[in-house]
Amino acid sequence: MNLKKVILKALLILILIIYICPIVWMYISATRTTADFINAPLGIPSSISFDNFIKAYQMAKLGQHFIISIIITVISVLLVVVFGSLAAFSFSRLKFRGRNLLYASFFIGLILPTQSFLVGMFVLFRLSGILDTMLSVILPCAAIGLPIAIFLMKAFFDSIPSSLEESALIEGASVFYIFRYIILPIANAIIVTVIIFTTINVWNEFMLPFVMIQTDRIKPLTTSLYVFSTKHSSKLTLKLAALTVIATPMFFVYFIFQKQIQKGVTAGALKG
Repeated sequence: MNLKKVILKALLILILIIYICPIVWMYISATRTTADFINAPLGIPSSISFDNFIKAYQMAKLGQHFIISIIITVISVLLVVVFGSLAAFSFSRLKFRGRNLLYASFFIGLILPTQSFLVGMFVLFRLSGILDTMLSVILPCAAIGLPIAIFLMKAFFDSIPSSLEESALIEGASVFYIFRYIILPIANAIIVTVIIFTTINVWNEFMLPFVMIQTDRIKPLTTSLYVFSTKHSSKLTLKLAALTVIATPMFFVYFIFQKQIQKGVTAGALKG
């Protein structure tokens, strides 16, 4: 093993430690009492207790907000996958005037930050009567997730040989039949990748629900944690316990499906 590889591996291990240490500290601190944590925030806990998780779950009503987050995430992901796959297939296979220009326009969504059109959405949703509803978060989350979904899926569809669908066209199959029964079954890897990316992004979204939803009972976990933190600013270990409950599902999602993410991202480049 040459020196460059040793240095590279050492650097990667160092970066890994830098990222993992705060997460480990969060989990350990969430099991400590407030007094023990204040006395030695970075020290070894004198005792371990899971009471903080129970109290945080009950006081912050995490179960109720967990369901809200699931509803928002599931519907947003469905919208992104359905409309993203249809749009990506259209850009990849169909020939129509202005196709390249329309496809390029989707990249604006990758460039502009959410804050740049937040005021416009707020006014639009207020006028349309959907402000302070879950729909006011679902629609923007789906719209934000569409550009990257279309980009990834189109790259994958472009790599699929057209010969697979030529015989179906000769036999009179419709475009939608080809999309549904020929293209989609091959695209499982990229679809799973889009689902995971969108799930993580929507689950962790804070700005949109913070601005769009004011009713406490329909706030997702991210904004409910903010409300809980402001009400109990001195109870640090309770806040860490609540944060742990919110963050843990996405850690599991990523670690379980990390191979699918890697396969999906590289699928378009390796095929064809």
